[in-house]
Amino acid sequence: MRNFSALLFTLFLSGSSLLAQHSTLRFSDSPINLNNQSLLIVPFESRMFLCEINRELATENQLSVKEITDRFTSALDQSILYTFQERCDVSSFYLLEDEEAKSDLSFIYSNIKLEYELVEAAREKNGISKLKSKIKKEDNSYQRGRIENGQVVTKRDDRERYMKAVVKDPQMLDSMHYKFNNKYFLFVNELDIKNIYEGAHQMAQMDFEREIKLHYTLYQKNGEILSTGVSKTHFPAKLNDINLIIKNYFPILAQQIYADLFPSEGNEAGDSKFNLKKWK
Repeated sequence: MRNFSALLFTLFLSGSSLLAQHSTLRFSDSPINLNNQSLLIVPFESRMFLCEINRELATENQLSVKEITDRFTSALDQSILYTFQERCDVSSFYLLEDEEAKSDLSFIYSNIKLEYELVEAAREKNGISKLKSKIKKEDNSYQRGRIENGQVVTKRDDRERYMKAVVKDPQMLDSMHYKFNNKYFLFVNELDIKNIYEGAHQMAQMDFEREIKLHYTLYQKNGEILSTGVSKTHFPAKLNDINLIIKNYFPILAQQIYADLFPSEGNEAGDSKFNLKKWK
């Protein structure tokens, strides 16, 4: 995993910011600020790439689904690293030898569990419309993301939800902290790509967009969860070139997470970010 593609760095440098949306749930009332802090990026497992267009991507790029998943996983890791590295010290498993990285990641994955949460959105009027969301902790009708025999079994469910990482054994964090000397862990939990259309006519004419969504969770080394949420954006249905998807849209996903963890002064509601609140 040591060799990052020089081409990807070039792609990220020229990435453009289009339609994006970011939602986050804070577990701490104190501002999160990673300035001059140390951060370890934990990439998502291959089974957590949920994609409705694998066939189109494979045909266009002449790659297997595994190769596409690997490309997207490493590109997201690199995009986050590139976006964050000027403000904090970032460690990546892609800077290690392959076998060492695989061993460490296997240890991490065996000591976390992934949980889906539903989000209920309600509109409030306070001068202008603001979007607030609540997390519903129990809904027996929601079964899109159950895990069977180590694999994600899904069905189409368009209700808003996100995937969060839950650390089962804090000693895993201690072990990784000892190795990387990091204070924070950024878990990249899941990557989704799905078609967004209203009817068969749009589908037939390819007159719709696709949504790409990244789920993440931030932990401190002491095991405290600080933030979890999603970063998402849209791209054209006719775009299947993975290099262009990486170039133009992965930086947006990274920048949205950056906006959460490096908040600017005076950041007001009304941009593309909205906060989630716990279901009470």
